[in-house]
Amino acid sequence: MQDLPVRKGFGEMCVAYPGKVLSITAQHAKVDFTGNIVDVNISMVPVTVGDYVLVHAGMAIQKVDRDEGKAWQDLFKEIQEEAGKQ
Repeated sequence: MQDLPVRKGFGEMCVAYPGKVLSITAQHAKVDFTGNIVDVNISMVPVTVGDYVLVHAGMAIQKVDRDEGKAWQDLFKEIQEEAGKQ
């Protein structure tokens, strides 16, 4: 199988990670990322406590439904566990 060329700037990717909104103060929220509590800017996404959000670079970029948020977290946990076996 032939390797595809990687164009400059396209070889790496950042992944948004889902977290659960715990509390909101003005334009910031405390978000739980599987036990890590992080301050997140929510100025671009209307959220309420209990919502799941995708976060990139400290900013909520999308709200996701609860089942989808949990599914993403389970997937990342599985990937992390598999990577630890190698």
